[in-house]
Amino acid sequence: MKSYTKLFYIILIFTVSCTKQLDLPPENILIESQVVGSANTAEALLASSYFKTYAAIRNYYYMSADVATGISSTLPTNGFISLWNGTLVPTSGTIQTLWNNHYSAINEANVIINLIPNSTFSQAIKTRLIAEAKFVRALNYFILVRDFGQGALSGNLSGDGVPLQLLNYANYDPSKNLARSTSLQVYTQILKDLDEAAADLTDLTTATPQVFRGRAQKTTCFALASRVALYMRDYPKAINYSAQALLNTTQYVLASSPALVFPATTATSNLALSSELIFAFPVSYNSDINDNNLTGYFAKTAIWPTPAFLATYAPNDIRNSALMMVVGNTAGPTTLFCPSKFANPVGRDHLPIIRVSEIYLNRAEALVRSTNAINTEAIGLLNAIRQRSFPTGLKPAPFTAASFATANDLINAIMRERKWELAFEGHDMFDMIRTGVAPNAALSNPTKWVYPIPRREIDLTNGLITQNPGY
Repeated sequence: MKSYTKLFYIILIFTVSCTKQLDLPPENILIESQVVGSANTAEALLASSYFKTYAAIRNYYYMSADVATGISSTLPTNGFISLWNGTLVPTSGTIQTLWNNHYSAINEANVIINLIPNSTFSQAIKTRLIAEAKFVRALNYFILVRDFGQGALSGNLSGDGVPLQLLNYANYDPSKNLARSTSLQVYTQILKDLDEAAADLTDLTTATPQVFRGRAQKTTCFALASRVALYMRDYPKAINYSAQALLNTTQYVLASSPALVFPATTATSNLALSSELIFAFPVSYNSDINDNNLTGYFAKTAIWPTPAFLATYAPNDIRNSALMMVVGNTAGPTTLFCPSKFANPVGRDHLPIIRVSEIYLNRAEALVRSTNAINTEAIGLLNAIRQRSFPTGLKPAPFTAASFATANDLINAIMRERKWELAFEGHDMFDMIRTGVAPNAALSNPTKWVYPIPRREIDLTNGLITQNPGY
């Protein structure tokens, strides 16, 4: 398998031309069947779909979820502010771009899934490429239904989700326009893709860390599925998927300290990936030095952790100590800190998507919610995350069953731990919405907990795609 560095070189070359290649097939440009006709070009198309997924989420995915709940603050002039202040409109260019970017990645995955079976190269390579493409498709559909799907986070899965396009786009044909599938139908397809991908993938045993953790593996599929099932409120499935995601204790390991997962660094490239990262975009290996992400956290002039949120951490919690909250750009406000999760001076940190610690918390929450009872395994998982977050000699007393009067008290402790553990990684707004809590005063109306469908999509389909209520 090519290194991720080489894959990014391929991406940069291929992405420039692939959108043209996939729209219309002039005589001097490869058509889709030719793109997947060889292992090398098919690999390049898969790399492009990964890259487009990264490009779609590298800013809004994190900022909207954190600023919306007060974990972070930003300037009132920030271009993404409408994502969390309830002022989004269907004609928003930001919304149209998000929609387009995710469906573009899905389309390239569809090309691989649908056309590679007819290719003549190695069956083993075809099987792997198709499986990875199913993971990419699942990840993009999960973000789409989470952001746009009625009831997708609030438990009413019969609400309209997003159009479920499983065939690759050939040319514009109004007769092939699709209405919105229900949120349940989209979730069902996501889990189907992840199940099938997991069945055909293994966890690599010989690969550089950036390849191993930057592309779908068997464990990657189970880990994402555990989050999907949790969001669906299908707690038995979340328990099952999390168990499978935690089986590989050799290559995916809960670090002994969170400081080892996101160490403060002044390096600008080729940053090591922690064994706790199940899936991440290894940005520091990208050959494009201009492709930075979340530099605002380091500069502290566009986005920064709020002092009020930092004050919620317990004394001596490593996640709020000098090991994790670093000074950042010395030219920025001296009273503010930046999280070492995004402390690279040129913003080329990895983007963490799934970590082992999240799977611990997914499982703990699902175990309690599935029976509405205090669960000793869930307490053990919660303790594992909480205890490692304090230095030796300063650790709090572990929780026991006697620490919680009710199952709801245990759930509240798990949710608090998620907020502290996964801060600045794009979870908090969605964790609040899926538990029925308004992210902020501007989003007190649940109809604003999902984005509006882009007006252009409604117009192009003559209303076949319907708008979300409230827009």
